[in-house]
Amino acid sequence: MSVKIDHNPVMKTSKSQSEYDHFFPAEAQDVDEYLEQFKPNYYKLCLYINPKNPRSIKAVQQIQQICEEYLSERYSLEIVDIHEHPERLQEDQVFAVPTLIKRLPPPLYKLIGDMSDITKVTVALGLPGEC
Repeated sequence: MSVKIDHNPVMKTSKSQSEYDHFFPAEAQDVDEYLEQFKPNYYKLCLYINPKNPRSIKAVQQIQQICEEYLSERYSLEIVDIHEHPERLQEDQVFAVPTLIKRLPPPLYKLIGDMSDITKVTVALGLPGEC
């Protein structure tokens, strides 16, 4: 299971990537992904979970709550089931679940655990205030 919650205000285009290649660096995988890094206060998050583990289920609920409360529509959250996508563990160097990776805004940050300490999570993500 890989679920992606995307609150991306950029309108999707029907033109293929190749039509825009001259505007973007070769390493950009897709136009929207490349442009996300330039949006102010936009968060790109990835949460690795084991859906059979209660800590992972709690982490999903906590992160969704934090995102909705603090980020509104300024984030994308990808939830990766480690059983369905084990290759992703090595790609992102994930050694324990649940693990939250903040890709944007820089710097990249990893947080391990059920995300029950909301203050710790918001500080780690660089979000202001407390719940």
